[in-house]
Amino acid sequence: MASQLKRKRARVACEPCRERKRKCNSENPCDTCTSWGYHCYYAATRVSKRAASAESPAAALTDNSTSGNSAPLHVLPRRSSTQQGVARSLFANSGAAFVRKMGLKVDPANAPRWNVFAWNAGARQLSSGMVNTSAVGLSITDIVGHGEMVQLAEVYFAKVDPCYGFMDKKAFFERLNTRWQAGAASSIHDSVIAGVGALGFLFSERTAKVAELLLVDSAKLMLESQDACTAPSVDLVTGWMLRVTYLRATASPHATWLASSTLLHLIEAAGLHREATEGMQPTGSKCDPDIRRRLLGVAQHHNIWPSYDLGLSRVNIRSDLPLLPISSRPGDYTAELIGLLSVSASLDPEETHDDSELQHSLLQILDRTHTQPPSILAQTNLVLCILRRLQLLNINTSPAIADRVLQLNQRALHSARTLLADCCPWHHIANVPFHIITILLEMDTCASLAQLPDAMQTLKQVATTYPTATMREAHATARLLVFLYQQRRHHDARLLGSVLDAHTEQESGVQGLPGTANFEETALLEGLMADMPSLQGFDFDHFLNMDLLREGLGPGGDGGAP
Repeated sequence: MASQLKRKRARVACEPCRERKRKCNSENPCDTCTSWGYHCYYAATRVSKRAASAESPAAALTDNSTSGNSAPLHVLPRRSSTQQGVARSLFANSGAAFVRKMGLKVDPANAPRWNVFAWNAGARQLSSGMVNTSAVGLSITDIVGHGEMVQLAEVYFAKVDPCYGFMDKKAFFERLNTRWQAGAASSIHDSVIAGVGALGFLFSERTAKVAELLLVDSAKLMLESQDACTAPSVDLVTGWMLRVTYLRATASPHATWLASSTLLHLIEAAGLHREATEGMQPTGSKCDPDIRRRLLGVAQHHNIWPSYDLGLSRVNIRSDLPLLPISSRPGDYTAELIGLLSVSASLDPEETHDDSELQHSLLQILDRTHTQPPSILAQTNLVLCILRRLQLLNINTSPAIADRVLQLNQRALHSARTLLADCCPWHHIANVPFHIITILLEMDTCASLAQLPDAMQTLKQVATTYPTATMREAHATARLLVFLYQQRRHHDARLLGSVLDAHTEQESGVQGLPGTANFEETALLEGLMADMPSLQGFDFDHFLNMDLLREGLGPGGDGGAP
């Protein structure tokens, strides 16, 4: 009986449990690491045969999906090629993985859980509460009137189309007016009208209306009910593009990634990614070449970033259609967005990059000219991604580049506030300020920390304007990260202060003359710092007699200033 009550000890504990003195059940991964999101591994000299045989691809996926690594990828224990591929995809570009690693590095016990924080402003909320928003049996003419739809379309073409310019405005309004004529039949183009109307609501109303959600549901029903046996039409592709654009600003990363992957497959099936050649006339050849370039470019932009944030594969279709140049339109800056694609795609986790290549890409993006707030935020988002990659390699940028990054951050924060005031809830108004905060903390310089108040205030404004659960969690997580770094600084400052106090007391006792610094020690310190211009003129007597200065005594003991 006594043997049954005796506590059972694990024969072998994993390294994270050993370091943190936590209970380990010797599994791989163990229960503790699975619960806390740590990377579970065993030292080669301690690992048991049972633990080694328990490792499987499923366990590796479970382990990597938690993103709980507390060490850079390049110093982790050796893994199988499958494990390394999953980890590389997850950690290379994911802001969520970066946040998790930041927390584990500073305070493993209180690190934020793995989550894609501030991916957008959050799901749309009805001010009147929950109501039935099913669009089954309703046509778009039943949901909104002609006049209201025209107004919504004007909002769309004023705020969304300049950045995502993949439609012909004149042709759209002609078909819109025809749809509300008596006897007009419904078609797949109704999904395009519904998508434009939903985005018009999104960019003109702080809270959702029933008509907005009905339009979203109506478009979804039409798009998903199309016959997959026929070649996709340009209207079907455009309808899916509008749906992905709406989801990117309101839905979860997984929902957006799935929809964006479907969109690119439809573009490929329609032949919109190909130049029309003799003997080959795909459906897409009937579409204006400029519209095809715009559709393909924006669709790739929508698919790349969800795949990076989630560590999932992106749809990489082989296209012979050059994305640039595209035609010039008054007020249109779609080319600025599409111009970022080459560098964005080059960051694919399957491609290896050294620090010089990443820094070259960083300079390339910093040198670009972006004129409008949504485009500036997209530029900043790419810069932040490259900086995360450099941080994982433990590479610090030069002071000159760091200054340029901070200048771009300032423009991005101003752009986010401008869009917020204009009721333009682009996804980056939440995403970019949040990840600026993480990079500022990691840069850990006086200049970067001085920018933290502005970044935190911008994120708070977004959370106040759009008080969703997503934004409340993002704001709380940003505050937690700042708090963890503050606590770490306090701990380090107290430790260093105690070392200086003890050292100064000992030196004072040896010299016998209170308040007089050791001359030889001062000369030694000055010699060591001679090659550091930033410390020239440093008063070492003042530094070594810091304890007396704190008590209000001058070097001569008369209470005067040093």
